[in-house]
Amino acid sequence: MVRLFFTAGLLLTLISPVCAASRQLTCYLDGGVVSREVAVVKGYAEVALPSGMVPGSLRVKPENGSVIIRVESLPARVDPRTEKALALLDERTELLGDRLRALQTREEIFTAAAKSQSAKAPRKSKANPEPVTAIRQGTDLALTRLEEVYRLRRTTERELKGVEAKRMDLSRRANVGGSIARIRVQGRCDAVTVAYASRDAAWKPSYDLRLDGPDTAVLTLRALLPETETGTFVTVTPTPLASPALPSDPLPVAGDYAAVTNYTLPAVATATTSPLASLSVALTNSTRLTLPSGAAACFWKGEFRGTAHLPAIHPGERVEVLCGFPSETLTPATGR
Repeated sequence: MVRLFFTAGLLLTLISPVCAASRQLTCYLDGGVVSREVAVVKGYAEVALPSGMVPGSLRVKPENGSVIIRVESLPARVDPRTEKALALLDERTELLGDRLRALQTREEIFTAAAKSQSAKAPRKSKANPEPVTAIRQGTDLALTRLEEVYRLRRTTERELKGVEAKRMDLSRRANVGGSIARIRVQGRCDAVTVAYASRDAAWKPSYDLRLDGPDTAVLTLRALLPETETGTFVTVTPTPLASPALPSDPLPVAGDYAAVTNYTLPAVATATTSPLASLSVALTNSTRLTLPSGAAACFWKGEFRGTAHLPAIHPGERVEVLCGFPSETLTPATGR
C-alpha cells in the first residue's frame, strides 16, 4: 500500500505543469522528488542520476503523444583525471589515519611515562643527589612531549577533515556511485520529463513564534532547504516520502529559510522580565494539518526571547513551550 501511494505521488509530480522552470524539486521530511525536462535529439536522451537516488523510483514521461521504447540505466563513468585525484585523496586519508594511530600510541607512552615519573619515591644517592629535581625534570619532559603530541593530533585531524570534505565535493561533482539513464523515444518529441526520488533532498522545518499578547500566537513556518541548482522551482510538503496518505498541494518556497506559510493559533503566554524564565507558551494546533517538528525562534512584542524546539503537533493537540532553554524546551502535551 505504501509503495502504491508513493508511486501515485511521483506520477502526480510528473503530470503537474512545469511552473516556469524545467527543473522542479519537491522536498519531503526525509527526501525529495526531482523532476526535470531532458532534451531529446533524434529519438535519444541521456540524463545523469545521482548516487542518492532511491532505487526503483525513476519515472520518464513522453511528450506530444510519443512513445518511450527503452530506458537503460548504466553506472556513471568517472573521468580518468577525477579517478586519479580521488585516488590521491584516498592515499592521503590513509596516511593521515596512520599518523593518528601512531600519535595515539605516542600519547599512551608519554602519559604512562608522566604517571611513572610523578609516582616515583625520591631516594637520594651519590648518583642522584637531588631526587626531587630529577623526578620533576622527568615529569616535565614527559608532559612537554605529550603537549607536542596533542598539537600534532589537532593539526592532523583538521587536515583529515579538509581532505574528506574535498573528496566528498569531488565525488558529488563527478557523480561517483551514480548512474546514467539512456532513453529511446519513438515519434515526434523534443523533450521528456524525468523524475526520481532522492534521500539527499529533504527539507527541515523551522519556525518563528511571535506573540503580541497572552492569547494569540503567529507561527511562521520556514524551510531550510538542501543544496539546489540555480533556477530550480522548489516546493515543500510536511510529510515523509512513503506517507500512506497523499499530501495536499506542495507549498512553494522562494529560497532557503524563506517563509512558507503563517498560522494564527490560540495560545496562553506568560512573559516575565526574569532572564531565567523568559517566555512560556501553551500552544494549540487549531489547524487541520499536523505541524512538523522543528526549531523555533520566540518573540514577545517584537523582542527575541530565545529558542525552543517544537515537536510534531497534531490537529487539536496542545504543547507547552519554554523559550530560552534549548536543552529543556518542552513539557509533555497536555491533551487535545
